[in-house]
Amino acid sequence: MIIFKRLPFLVVLCVILSIAFTGLQTKTAYTQQTIPSGSCSDTVSDDAQLFGSRIVDVVNQARAINDSLQADTRVVTVSQDKLAGSSLKAYYNYVLSKCPNWAEPNAVVLILAKGNEPFLHLGSNFNGKMTAADFQQMTLSIRSEFTNGNYPQAAIDLLQQVQKKLSPDYTWIWVTLGVLVVLIAGVVLAVVFVRRRRAVAVETNARENAINAKQATVNAISPLSKRIEELSPRIEVLLALIPAATATQLSGLFESAKEKVSRVQESLGNLLGNPDTNPGIKTLQLEQYAQVQRDYQEVYNEAQEAQYLLNAVETAVQRLERNPQEQIDFQQLTPQGLPQGQWRISRPGYSSESTWPGR
Repeated sequence: MIIFKRLPFLVVLCVILSIAFTGLQTKTAYTQQTIPSGSCSDTVSDDAQLFGSRIVDVVNQARAINDSLQADTRVVTVSQDKLAGSSLKAYYNYVLSKCPNWAEPNAVVLILAKGNEPFLHLGSNFNGKMTAADFQQMTLSIRSEFTNGNYPQAAIDLLQQVQKKLSPDYTWIWVTLGVLVVLIAGVVLAVVFVRRRRAVAVETNARENAINAKQATVNAISPLSKRIEELSPRIEVLLALIPAATATQLSGLFESAKEKVSRVQESLGNLLGNPDTNPGIKTLQLEQYAQVQRDYQEVYNEAQEAQYLLNAVETAVQRLERNPQEQIDFQQLTPQGLPQGQWRISRPGYSSESTWPGR
């Protein structure tokens, strides 16, 4: 009867104990979810809950180091109660005894704890690229973030500086390549410029030579007809006064001179009438200028031969006008086999050169 009387109390007590036990289990389960225990395979083990909701950002930065440096990066936070007065280096050695794979040559291990200086371990692949003084300087540069309790950003900034320090510095290579590219480009442009100027100078010189040859040929041929007109009446008078033999030789020499003049005038007319042989009117190629110069040079040489014959005729006329009975050696006046092409057209302001005898 006593048990039955106390049954409601026992039921109430059981309900209260059940509710308390259920609440304790829920709290324990929540605690296990929000405070994960780090493992050897974790990239980031936030055992001290310093990163909170930004733990993903820290993980991403650690993975960025792995991708950039082919490293194996680990970030660990530890609470003071776990440290129990030990240093972060001692804690690293403890973790290393549990996770020997963290001692790989490409390992990068960062350990953080409130109230302690960050600890960094670098594997043999990286430890020669950064000194303790370098890491201390990095820590000092983000001291304010640690002081303000902004551990996620402090860890990210610290990892970024470590990544930058450990990354190969190819700046000097790019600068050198840039300088070489600029120098090569400058040399190429200079060579192109010099060659272009040289080509323009050669073309200009060839064009001037062709124009000079044309003008010199025109100047040499133009007075020939006038000289023939001047000599014709004088010879007609002399033919009635001089001996028949002398008259025949004089007439033959004059006819030869007129035929030579006629041929060179025809040749000059053909050149002047062709646009491809008029350098002052039409722009030509370099090879064409050289050919035009040779064409006019050839006609110029023939004009000089005609001029030579007319000079011989005029010399004979002058001597016969003084003495119609004079015996003249026309072979001496006009040597047999006149040399061909011995005159060279000179530039304006210079006299033409000749290898003909008596000139």
